[in-house]
Amino acid sequence: MIVAVASRNPNKLRAVQAAYKLFGMRAQVVPVEKPVSLPPQPIGVETVVAGAIERARAALSVVQNAEHGVGIEAGVLQAGGRYLDVTVAAIADRNGVVTIGFGPAFQVPDIFLNDVLRGVELGVLAERYFGRVAIGYKEGIIGVLTKGVVSRFDLNMAAVVMALVPRLSTNAPLYRF
Repeated sequence: MIVAVASRNPNKLRAVQAAYKLFGMRAQVVPVEKPVSLPPQPIGVETVVAGAIERARAALSVVQNAEHGVGIEAGVLQAGGRYLDVTVAAIADRNGVVTIGFGPAFQVPDIFLNDVLRGVELGVLAERYFGRVAIGYKEGIIGVLTKGVVSRFDLNMAAVVMALVPRLSTNAPLYRF
């Protein structure tokens, strides 16, 4: 199956490939540019989800022979009086169905929070602070914070796996689409 992904980030592309493979689905991943309308640092759960959906639909519209379009969006949401970085994946298909999934979330470091809430991308702040170029294309800030135990790839893959759950044939009777 051809799967269009609205990103050129290798972490996201590998995560999509790996998530589909977990369920025995052969995915030929085709990267496309993300929509230019997306904010650099989405804030709020609805904004993050909307960004993932916009990416998924855009990818599907660009690659005419794709069965699925996938969008992966990381952003910040508030829960329990804290701000968390979360990754959301959306999968759109030619029938207009969109499924979403969330990856694990982690607390945004306090030293970055004010800038993040002003719209500065967390990855940019992490690059400056940790002195690592293109951190989002590598281990991500989570990789640095966990000393390599968890990577950005892991967060992306978990979100895509969760977005695939309603699409599994064994789950078809459980969902209405």
